[in-house]
Amino acid sequence: MKFIGYRRLVIAVLILLSTSLAQAAPEKTIYSFAAAAPLDSDGMEPYSQPVFDAKGNLFATTLTGGTHNAGIIFELSPSKNAEWVETILYEFTGGTDGGNPFAGLVFDHEGNLYGTASIGGVNGTGVVFELSPTASGWTYKVLYSFGAYPSSGDGFAPNSPIVFDKLNNIYGTTNEGGGAGCFEGCGTVFELSPTGTGEWKEQVIHRFTPNGKDGEVPSGGVTFGTNGNLYGTTPNGGTAGSGVLYQLKYSSTTRSWSESIIHQFVGGKGAGSFPTNVILISDSTGNLYGTTDGGGEHDFGTVFEAAYSSTTGWTTKVLYSFNATYSGDGNSPHAGVTMDKQGNLYGTTSYGGEYNYYGTVFKLSKGDTGEWTETTLHSFTGGADGFYPEAGVTIHDGLLYGTAMLGGNDSGVVFQSSE
Repeated sequence: MKFIGYRRLVIAVLILLSTSLAQAAPEKTIYSFAAAAPLDSDGMEPYSQPVFDAKGNLFATTLTGGTHNAGIIFELSPSKNAEWVETILYEFTGGTDGGNPFAGLVFDHEGNLYGTASIGGVNGTGVVFELSPTASGWTYKVLYSFGAYPSSGDGFAPNSPIVFDKLNNIYGTTNEGGGAGCFEGCGTVFELSPTGTGEWKEQVIHRFTPNGKDGEVPSGGVTFGTNGNLYGTTPNGGTAGSGVLYQLKYSSTTRSWSESIIHQFVGGKGAGSFPTNVILISDSTGNLYGTTDGGGEHDFGTVFEAAYSSTTGWTTKVLYSFNATYSGDGNSPHAGVTMDKQGNLYGTTSYGGEYNYYGTVFKLSKGDTGEWTETTLHSFTGGADGFYPEAGVTIHDGLLYGTAMLGGNDSGVVFQSSE
């Protein structure tokens, strides 16, 4: 958990797909988590991107807080007076049930929620979990506890959301584990398959290797492309040590997955570097979109597109370079982007904005000439509106929803934003 300690140090220093967006107040805090002291059962430090059910209820996780300070799973429900009411669905203990969930949640077709917790489980190396609605509430179940490191060769410290394939197999990444090298292993991509008896079987489908070409320590999950391949990024590794964009392709002949690197992030002028907690998205033509924490024209991060051609292969280009040298623009996007039906992209930056430190919500629009134009929709103030958004935004009923790790009562907020 070195990353958590680093983030808190930075905080201490600084504190001294859906529809087109509706017209509304530019930004509104819909929920502020309870004050950190005295500690109560409410969550703290939301790192996750919200998801919605069919009734318009919002679901997400917090990294810390709760009775055991190991994070919570919560629901926000809109009320008749336009307020949002929180219900805590589960409090992690940090024990065999897991704890400190960085990642957000995913619904299956039956309304069950799935996610990962970065610590805990039988071996203390993290878990994949399921939360199921019942007549009397929600039931929590650990689907898989990652193995002991290094003896098992399994991954550990999962900190990204999972995805399902058409056969209900689960895929995700672990930040560490797998093999030797990096800090405590360079991370893995894993698959969980239902056995038919209520149990789940895990298979590591790729172990990242510190060989100067492969990626290292993935902090974002994987995404299915339109071709059925899995895609993801790592913030480290590669030829320049600045991360990679990778592809995993399944062979029905060998019944195995093979990795290929489709882009090496090298930093410098015009090129991105260090894609952090990026959850890639794919458009209808198979183009992939994401962000980098650094690099670009001004070295404040980028939004990029990777496009495939049968003649030239994959080509990656920067759509926008953040420029914190002028007032109002953000810098250091730590999460992926979301696309609306018109092809506009939306996301957050963890820093920058009108108030320099606290981050932004932004929009990218493609013009008739193919150029992309950025609009800062909101600059966080570091107060009641929150600051340091570490996750992307979700479009629901024409509005943007997201979380900011701090602000509000100093424990983080859930916000609503629009143009």
